[in-house]
Amino acid sequence: MPVETRKEERARAKRDQIRAGARRVFLERGFVRASTSDIAAEAGVSKQTLYAYYASKEELLVDVLRQLVMEGPQAPLQGLEDLEVGTKEELREVLVERLRGVAGIMMSAEYLALLRIIIAEAPRLPGLGNLFRSTIPERGIELFSKLLARTNERGLTSVPDPEVAARMLVGSIATYALLDALLDPAEPPQSLPDEKVHAVVDTYLKAAT
Repeated sequence: MPVETRKEERARAKRDQIRAGARRVFLERGFVRASTSDIAAEAGVSKQTLYAYYASKEELLVDVLRQLVMEGPQAPLQGLEDLEVGTKEELREVLVERLRGVAGIMMSAEYLALLRIIIAEAPRLPGLGNLFRSTIPERGIELFSKLLARTNERGLTSVPDPEVAARMLVGSIATYALLDALLDPAEPPQSLPDEKVHAVVDTYLKAAT
């Protein structure tokens, strides 16, 4: 194995190790009470190593959330950037699969708990909110926008503004997470019924094709 490949794998493993420790500390103590010393200790690394990978707690918290959405085998946005579909039925299957994944992440107890931390701290730390928006929601909308632009080119969809169309698509799922889960922390979050995901996609495609 080339030296550079081994270095990249070690760096990736170390980053995963830090994020796992940070996730546990953030969920237990929140953002303000989670010190970098606590995070480093939980992750089993030195503070020097922690800062070598993350310049701030804000960056680390956002990366913990980003990993849930954009990395790993269960991440609904993984591989979306280069995904090609050839038929309308394939497009429907892709949208159902990816939005089902988005709903599963957004309505998970862990994601909602971390998101509440960001919402609580954003007024005091505007950089945290801006960082979250730019690395997760905006990136997700960008990926769906590019997919819809490609399906426009293939004649599978006909949307005048792919970015607006992507916001409408993702926003349809986000309303369930926000209204039914985020704003009711007293109740355990319920997964979005599969028929709702299908209904969102079918309603959307009737207007987009």
